[in-house]
Amino acid sequence: MKSYINIIFVCFALAFFAACNSNNSHSGHNHSHETEATHNHEGHDHEHEGHEHEGHDHEHEGHDHEHEGHDGHNHEAEGGNDEITFSPSKAKQFGVVATEVQSGNFHETIKVSGQVIGAQGDEYTVAAPSAGMIKFRASTALGSNVGAGAALASVSAKNMVGGDSNEQAQIVLNNAKRELERLKPLYEEKIVTAREYNAAVEAYERARAACTSKSASGNSATTAIGGTITEIYVTDGQFVEAGTPIAKVSKNARLVLRADLPASYSRVVSNIRTANFRTSNSTEMLSIDSLKGRRISSNSAATTQPGYIPVCFEFNNDGSVVSGSFAEIYLIGNERPNTLSIPLKALTEELGSFYVYVKLDDECYMKRAVKIGINDGMNVEILSGLKAGEMVVSEGAMIIKLAGSGAAIPGHTHEH
Repeated sequence: MKSYINIIFVCFALAFFAACNSNNSHSGHNHSHETEATHNHEGHDHEHEGHEHEGHDHEHEGHDHEHEGHDGHNHEAEGGNDEITFSPSKAKQFGVVATEVQSGNFHETIKVSGQVIGAQGDEYTVAAPSAGMIKFRASTALGSNVGAGAALASVSAKNMVGGDSNEQAQIVLNNAKRELERLKPLYEEKIVTAREYNAAVEAYERARAACTSKSASGNSATTAIGGTITEIYVTDGQFVEAGTPIAKVSKNARLVLRADLPASYSRVVSNIRTANFRTSNSTEMLSIDSLKGRRISSNSAATTQPGYIPVCFEFNNDGSVVSGSFAEIYLIGNERPNTLSIPLKALTEELGSFYVYVKLDDECYMKRAVKIGINDGMNVEILSGLKAGEMVVSEGAMIIKLAGSGAAIPGHTHEH
């Protein structure tokens, strides 16, 4: 009986212990669940808060940073070191001008040399009226203006062997006159023959004509036309013979440009219609067309030197050209359609390569390599590197080149 009671007691104790463990397990589960739920909720709030504020703000700042970097990238990728900024105000200040590249007519061109000479009737050569020493007037100088009939110099043979020619002519005239007066009564009395008398008359007339001519001209070298003294051939105090050229006077109203074309181009002589030229004493390129000129001759027989054909143009002188100047000449022939050309001043050269500066917008320029063809002294043919419609710097290209010689300008954004 006692053993039975012990067994019941043990079973009851085990049952009570199991019940207690079950309650403890349920209570622990709830705690764990609550703790997990609370932890997850707080973590969620933390992540949400970080995303809403710190994370978003960080991305927004990063976006702004990328936007600023995007501007700099465009400048470097599109322009690189060849893209130059130059404000419109500076462009106006330094005379920078851009010209549109156009496709149109160009022309065949032959570069030769030649000379500017006076037009027929517009020049007069002053010669010495007699032999003697030259003495120029104080007003006689190269480039000075003189009027018709003005004396440029005097010629004197005094104190020289042979004496003054005028004095000699007067002596001859006096002798001829006395001889004629002696023979005249003898002829009337039939003492001398008619032949002797006539010879005396002829000698007198010749002496009188010579003396009158020298007296009329005197010792002065004068010009028959008014104009500018363009040449002086002798120096003051130099001895000259009668008829020696002393100076040249030119009206300079009309001048002639003579181009010496090599005979190898004889087949294209008839195609030449006009010319551009630059004289040796000027840097300006002039055009026959702008000076209202025209071609006047081309005769292969009238060569100025063997192997050359003179091609001549007459033009109005605007005061910038002096007769006698040598010239660099571009003879212009047949037209060439659909050709790109730009002003020659737009080109810059570096180590044998040619470049232009293309205007991209009001303050942005880009250096561009080009391949060129022929030029006429004013414009040049473009074979590659440009296309019609683009704008190139035609005035002030060296200014833009200098502006771009340093490092690339930071902070500039160019948008197409």
